Amino acid sequence: MFSYDQVQQLNRLEIEIYKYIMGHPVEVSTMTIRQLADHSHVSATTILRFLKRMGYDGYAEFKFMLKEQLRKDAEQPLSQTIVPMRVFFDRMNLPDVTTKIKQATKLIRDANMVVLVGSGTSAGLASYGTHLLADFGIYSMMLSNVFQPRPVRPHDLSGTVLLMLSVSGETDDVIQQGVYYQQNGAKLIAITASSHSTLAGIADTVLTYDTPEVRAISGSSIISQMPVVYYLEQLAMTVQPLA
Repeated sequence: MFSYDQVQQLNRLEIEIYKYIMGHPVEVSTMTIRQLADHSHVSATTILRFLKRMGYDGYAEFKFMLKEQLRKDAEQPLSQTIVPMRVFFDRMNLPDVTTKIKQATKLIRDANMVVLVGSGTSAGLASYGTHLLADFGIYSMMLSNVFQPRPVRPHDLSGTVLLMLSVSGETDDVIQQGVYYQQNGAKLIAITASSHSTLAGIADTVLTYDTPEVRAISGSSIISQMPVVYYLEQLAMTVQPLA
């Protein structure tokens, strides 16, 4: 229902609407515009502006098309679980995305050292990425303690790339590490689920995966980390030092 080019033009509030709709299509199909505004924490006017960008004349047309999409999905139940990832992988061949991957690859190839950082779930992925890059001949290490204070003395990090992993892109300690490394000459690569986040704003190259959240049985919101694994493996497999 939403093309990649359209989504790329959305602002931060509109991205939140998009992610809420993609994560809760059944619930949205029965909501009024005011209910959707309340759940996505925006105004009804913002929703109408979002729908206009997406090519819909109004909320009624959008709900009709959403119900039609749900009807088609019901005929192929498996597609309801694979659609977000299928959309993500379809985007990977677009020029804008391949250019960003090439930019990140060049930064890593030119670096003397790559430092990976992440907290929570992202810490586990940072550890995986560290081993992966090392297996492909890249000198890499993981910053395991994102809470550590800045060093007292400045360091020349001009030959370093800091590869930052954060779902929200708003983790304060990861951002602070990024600012410190950048101020001391390092290049920053961010892999984040939020293209409008603070982390995305400070990074030299940003690899995003604006995929919707899924509500777990525990009540918490989960975002698939498959895109992060994909990005890490793409970087490692294409960044081998030139002979």
